[in-house]
Amino acid sequence: MKSQLLLWILVSVSLADIPDTWTVNPQDYQYNYTITAQLTINSDVISDTSKVLAAFMNGQCRGISEFSDSESGWMSFLVVHSNSLGPITFQYYDREEDVVHIIEEAIAFTPSGSVGNPDDPFVLNGAGLNQSPVANAGVDQSIGEGYTVYLDGSESYDPNNNVLGYSWSNNAGIELPNPNIASPFFTAPLVDQDEQYLFFLQVTDGTFISEIDTVVITIEYRLSVYSHYLPKEYSLLQNYPNPFNPITTLGYNLPEYSHVNISIYDMLGNKVKTLISQDQDVGYQSIIWDATNDYGYPVSAGVYLYQLQANGVTRTKKMVLLK
Repeated sequence: MKSQLLLWILVSVSLADIPDTWTVNPQDYQYNYTITAQLTINSDVISDTSKVLAAFMNGQCRGISEFSDSESGWMSFLVVHSNSLGPITFQYYDREEDVVHIIEEAIAFTPSGSVGNPDDPFVLNGAGLNQSPVANAGVDQSIGEGYTVYLDGSESYDPNNNVLGYSWSNNAGIELPNPNIASPFFTAPLVDQDEQYLFFLQVTDGTFISEIDTVVITIEYRLSVYSHYLPKEYSLLQNYPNPFNPITTLGYNLPEYSHVNISIYDMLGNKVKTLISQDQDVGYQSIIWDATNDYGYPVSAGVYLYQLQANGVTRTKKMVLLK
């Protein structure tokens, strides 16, 4: 018992630089299973001490070992501990990258069993390794106050082509309508001078979370002290972007307090969607259309009309939806 405890202490000391959840106490388990293994990544045998191999059962770490050089080559001598039968799965930790990789391979635990030996080690194939995804928050942007800012995390990727989940945050307290999509948008706040905001993106593949990537959004002060005048007339601005897919911004100006209707029509004159129908104050306004109809369903690609009606004034423009 003392020798087993001493072995556990020595292993704990030598493997101090590993994930916190990688802990196992051999005294908690009755049976052992020994594995003599090599790990290959892209057909190359791991041949350094920066990698640490771990065995898991039922989501719990049941054995840990470094890779070491022997007369037969680099391999890991791993003891797996358990009180019951079940599959053994594997992960390895890369100390240099500070990343845990999942090995998509499993073997069955049997009491006092073993697999592999120095002359014929059990080979863990790293071709199916689950690697951490990479977040890409896009390029820095400069945009005028009051305009719509489109963040762009579409260049984020997962080396294993897993579906990504997105999480955006920022240092300015700006609330994003949907921070959990690749490319959320928001209206740039009014500023007294040019201001820079940091937006942070992390992505996950469901197992690993990426490192944070940052994009700088500069909100430019567009109005001089002499230009804070209200709009002189009703006007409907060209949507941006145009063509678009599937989100665009419609800008319009109101010279007085008005009941405003903004609607979308197809080229046959059929109303597709009522974007707004309410009283609004004087000023420079904008609204987003996400290419859906009044029932929330996506509309088909094509040319659409959007129309502003306010206080007896009607303004109409065209826009193009691409798919």
